[in-house]
Amino acid sequence: MSLEKTKTVVTGGRGFLGGFACRALNKRGAAVTPIGSSDYNLIEQADVRRMYETLQPELVIHLAAACGGIQSNVENPGRFLYENALMGLMLLEEGRRRNLKKFILISTICSYPKDAPLPLKEEDIWTGKPVGATGPYGMAKRLLHEACETYGRQYGMPCVVLVPSNLYGPEDHFEEGRSHAVPAIIRRYIEAKADGLQEVCNWGTGTPTREFLHVADAAEAIALAAQKDLPCEPINLGTGIETSIADLTNIIAAAVGYEGNVAWDTSKPDGQSKRFMDVSRARELLGFEAKISLKDGIRETVEWYRAQ
Repeated sequence: MSLEKTKTVVTGGRGFLGGFACRALNKRGAAVTPIGSSDYNLIEQADVRRMYETLQPELVIHLAAACGGIQSNVENPGRFLYENALMGLMLLEEGRRRNLKKFILISTICSYPKDAPLPLKEEDIWTGKPVGATGPYGMAKRLLHEACETYGRQYGMPCVVLVPSNLYGPEDHFEEGRSHAVPAIIRRYIEAKADGLQEVCNWGTGTPTREFLHVADAAEAIALAAQKDLPCEPINLGTGIETSIADLTNIIAAAVGYEGNVAWDTSKPDGQSKRFMDVSRARELLGFEAKISLKDGIRETVEWYRAQ
């Protein structure tokens, strides 16, 4: 599909990933309209219809989500399941009625079951239930995987499902209560250096591993998916590289220039011990490979945050 002058709506287009995705699409000539909750309430059918009638998109990239940090997920399991499922279903149904040319769903690594074999492979998404604080959010996204597949099968509606790993980078959320691991640790080390603290204490043991994908790489993958004819099956987006939380904190400390001691509060939970993806499907179907190393990406993110 050529993106040149294609009317493209990016839900959540003013958010963290949304901003990068809009820029990647604009580079390829798409006519991009980012929308947020102040423009359209996507859990109200009348607003979803109004969006389609007003903007008449040919391509919808659905990034908007009701989500947050761990505490927010703990406090809002029902709301996050309901709102995420409803947004996706209504965007699909109204898009079908208007012969939408393509729908791209941005899913989540939280859609994988806790005990899926490693590295996480797309065919194992349905081998168990998403669990933990993010389980309801993951289940809503998983429902939308099935919705995309069935809309393609019954109505011939082209759909793509992308499953990114943990994203980080400039323009991320750094405020307490909303931030994920990378921005939270960056803020902690920058504040410790500014305050002259001799020690920084992190949660857990530092041994769990995660996979981190720079937001600009994720945006490039989305743009590639918009251009290519793809089967409607989940596609992991990541680096395929697992990094321990201890190594992550060392990379961040070096980027910040913090030279104090690092301590670990082992009374705090570690969470899942390992989590990283098989990214061969993205390489084969999209021709996508992440280009930004974790060290370079962390350095860029630290510089951005300091400049704010």
